[in-house]
Amino acid sequence: MLIFGLGLLAAAALISACAGHRRGRVAQRRLVVTAWAANTAGAATLVIAGAYAVGGRAQRVGLGGLAGFGPAALRVDALSGLFLIVSFGVAVPALIAAAASANQPRSRLPAGIAVTLAAVAVILMADNLFVLLFGWELLTVAFYLVSGYDRALPGRAHGSVITVVFGKASGAALLMGALLLASHTHTFAFTAAVVSPRSAAGQASYALLLLGFGIKVGLVPAHIWMPRGYFAAPGPARAVIAGAAVNVGFYGMWRTLNIFGAPPVWLVCAVLIIGGVTAILGIAHAAVNPDLATLISWSSVENAGMITAGFGAALVGAAANEPKLVAAGLIAGTAQVMAHALGKTLLFVSASTIEHATATTELDRLGGIIRRLPWAGTGLVIGSLTLAGLPLTAGFASEWFTLESLMQQFRFRSLAMQLSTAVTGALIALTIGIAGVTFVRVVALTAFGPSRINEPPLIPAAARVDRQWPYRFGVATLVIGCLGTAAVAPLQVGLIARGLRPIVGDQAASANADPWVLQPVFADFSALSPTWLWIVLPVMSVLIATCAAAFAGRNPFRARAVAPWSSASPGVDRGVGYTSSGYANPVRNVLATVLLTRTALLETEDDPSNHQDSALRYTYRIDVVDVVERYFYRPLTRGVLVVSRTAKKLQSGRLDAYMAYMLIAVLAVLAVVIATS
Repeated sequence: MLIFGLGLLAAAALISACAGHRRGRVAQRRLVVTAWAANTAGAATLVIAGAYAVGGRAQRVGLGGLAGFGPAALRVDALSGLFLIVSFGVAVPALIAAAASANQPRSRLPAGIAVTLAAVAVILMADNLFVLLFGWELLTVAFYLVSGYDRALPGRAHGSVITVVFGKASGAALLMGALLLASHTHTFAFTAAVVSPRSAAGQASYALLLLGFGIKVGLVPAHIWMPRGYFAAPGPARAVIAGAAVNVGFYGMWRTLNIFGAPPVWLVCAVLIIGGVTAILGIAHAAVNPDLATLISWSSVENAGMITAGFGAALVGAAANEPKLVAAGLIAGTAQVMAHALGKTLLFVSASTIEHATATTELDRLGGIIRRLPWAGTGLVIGSLTLAGLPLTAGFASEWFTLESLMQQFRFRSLAMQLSTAVTGALIALTIGIAGVTFVRVVALTAFGPSRINEPPLIPAAARVDRQWPYRFGVATLVIGCLGTAAVAPLQVGLIARGLRPIVGDQAASANADPWVLQPVFADFSALSPTWLWIVLPVMSVLIATCAAAFAGRNPFRARAVAPWSSASPGVDRGVGYTSSGYANPVRNVLATVLLTRTALLETEDDPSNHQDSALRYTYRIDVVDVVERYFYRPLTRGVLVVSRTAKKLQSGRLDAYMAYMLIAVLAVLAVVIATS
């Protein structure tokens, strides 16, 4: 089954490559549709393989020896099977939606997505670090190709370059960690408890592996590739990258914990703080960003921090020898991975159609989009509510689990871990609150509200996608996933518990307290039932509406049309209303230290060539800056440029000078070898 799934993805890549050379429009369209179908079938096959593994039927395909790198195979156990279900489970509806006619002119795009999915599968199924590194580098190349697909458009080439730079950085960190680990184990095969995580080599290897995986998921300070890379990629590719491919980083973190066990305290505290800072920084930029696609991308940074905070709680449990806390943290992190995969895939699938149909992603120009594109607008609403963590969505229980796992400071005695957990818990709580404000802006002002500025007309060919059955099927499946996961949350937790058995055994199963009631593994600490909320909240809504209709004395649902109040100042256009920028202004001011908010009043002329008759206009400009980019990457870039200019002076063109450089390098290597031996 594993080989069959990979074979279908390879076939999709070949068919898509052939479609790019066909000149007949009908033949090319058939090949592109076939390529999307092969991608979908391959992803569905890998979902089935993952389900078999979680059910206890592990699968293995031997690859033989790798010339000294140890035995290698593609193996699916319960943990990798769980991530196969999550990653390829959201990829299937995204690929079906991508098969709509608007994406058919991109004849080679299915090939890039097929390579991406194949790399994800190899990483999740590898039981050898060398095979994992091969899949990792393949994924980096796939990200570069996909994000640079529309390289002729502004900003795309720059985004693809940044994506590949950080991809190579993550690969370098993984390579160093793997080599350090292999130097003590003399094999690249995954082996539990191979080196003590308390030793210097164990700590360094542990940190390097987590660093490599953290770069891929967009943790601070490596988060800057994510908004640029997602923006550069075509719409269908964004959904696959954000919902499916990035999950390999979280899988790597989970697997690293499985291999090493308890980490050192300093590493636990670092992971917790980085997770909290990433979450608040991501949601702060998402809350004030005026562009829909960039807002969703920054939300991915926030979700990466949220998931890492849950993983940090699991590391605390491992360091404090609290197996139940390990299970609680991993359940929280995995549930958040699922919610993020569903919500983010749905958002990017919907935003892609909105972008193609309106030729814009500016929030203030997309008002009332649910009336013009009902299926894409519905996906935008449900995806936003899911990522906001509101009740009746998959994000509600996962965020509750995360907060509960960060409230267990009284179960361990380390002051450093207690303080780190408390700080991270406060940052995550603040993040959840701001996330609600952020996505209310998207839902209220974009999906339902009127257009504020120059409402763009719909492009008929692109808007037709919203009425095609493949797109509607993909959106409906993801909507059902976002809402249905909350309705059957105990079943979701049961699936997670099965997948986490290689790490925590049966500890995670106790998160299901009673039928349809959840608890954070620890009995009698707290309880929640998302399933009962699906029953109680609709019933309460019906009762309230019934009482209002019975005792109001008139029709309470009758709408009254009145002139809206916009301002008491003369000259204010009442048609403008509450803009996206105005709604985000409180967050922009409260978090001014994080966002480095800058304001300026600019004076312009209507007709600069005629200074006598032109009228002056004033524009109030507000900018925010990524604090990490300004104070870390810009000085680093300047330093690298200085070093490169200095190094150029060594290129004198003289052979004797080059021979001298080689002699100095050989002597330096010999000195290091003698000193370390």
